Amino acid sequence: MARVSRALLSAFVLASFLPALASAQSNPIVIENQQPGTGNWEIEWGSAGDDIGHQVKGYASATSVNKGESVNLHISVKPAGAYSIDVYRMGWYQGNGGRLMQHIGPLNGSPQATCPTNATTGLIECAWPVSYTLNTQTSWTSGVYLLVLTNAQNLKNYVTFVVRDDARSAALLFQQPVTTYQAYNDYPYNESTGKSLYAFNSYGANTVGGSKGAVKVSFDRPYNGDGDANVWGHNVLGVEYSFIRWLEKSGYDVSYSTDIDTHLNPGRLLNYRGIVVPGHDEYWTKEIFEAFGAARDGGVNLGFFSANISYTQIRLENSASGVPNRIVVCYREADIDPSTDLTRKTVN
Repeated sequence: MARVSRALLSAFVLASFLPALASAQSNPIVIENQQPGTGNWEIEWGSAGDDIGHQVKGYASATSVNKGESVNLHISVKPAGAYSIDVYRMGWYQGNGGRLMQHIGPLNGSPQATCPTNATTGLIECAWPVSYTLNTQTSWTSGVYLLVLTNAQNLKNYVTFVVRDDARSAALLFQQPVTTYQAYNDYPYNESTGKSLYAFNSYGANTVGGSKGAVKVSFDRPYNGDGDANVWGHNVLGVEYSFIRWLEKSGYDVSYSTDIDTHLNPGRLLNYRGIVVPGHDEYWTKEIFEAFGAARDGGVNLGFFSANISYTQIRLENSASGVPNRIVVCYREADIDPSTDLTRKTVN
């Protein structure tokens, strides 16, 4: 009975954010989903490049960008040869789930170096050169964007990032839990060298954390497998994709961002009537935690549609090249965490 009541309450609360019929045509989500969709974004079974052959793999220089900004793509193609990039926005689109925004290529790709592992922390951080700079358009609607990389042998892999709309406050803000993606990411998934923040899917030597699991993981590396961060359901094409389809089919006025954006700009949450977190958002910084507390106290509605929210505190560090917020830090034990600030110890 309690479960039914909670479901009814959730439906009632979200119903208050549905666009009025008269204003639906000014809602960017409604307008966007009138565009033709396609299912070609989906990688068919057996067609994904893997972390052993590295036929085609890549990562983005940022987890999100404001629309109109550029994002660098770091791509490895083995053997060297032609590849292409198809840029899709995830949504409803008559049930097709995505819209092709841009086709790029053919481009010339080449194999990139094996990403080194720090023996102490287990950090795996790639330093691949920029293969292509994608210029997003100001006409693009905020959303979760999925890039499909395809090599000459028609093997494919995903790269994902969010396009924000910093100039506009929608009724709802969707937060994508990229820090949790990275926590579970054990690239390279070769059952030999890959490391996540967990011992169960990490390999190689023990780290300072006392197990094979790393205490630092980097966004400067691909996601494992087909590239959609799929580790135990913590991925774009799991619960989040279904939630996005439903939100946009229903016509909610929603804008998209990541938990790193909340870390960088905590006060932004106060600009929305409601914040929705569909996915497993387990790893938060102190800034994210306090931002949600301030939003709650400020009268902003908070909707968490998964368990284990804000279970463990993390810190974010610069990459080796100095780019901020590219490394997720989590020691789990206060006595081995070198932070001298007790409020920022990376523990549960």
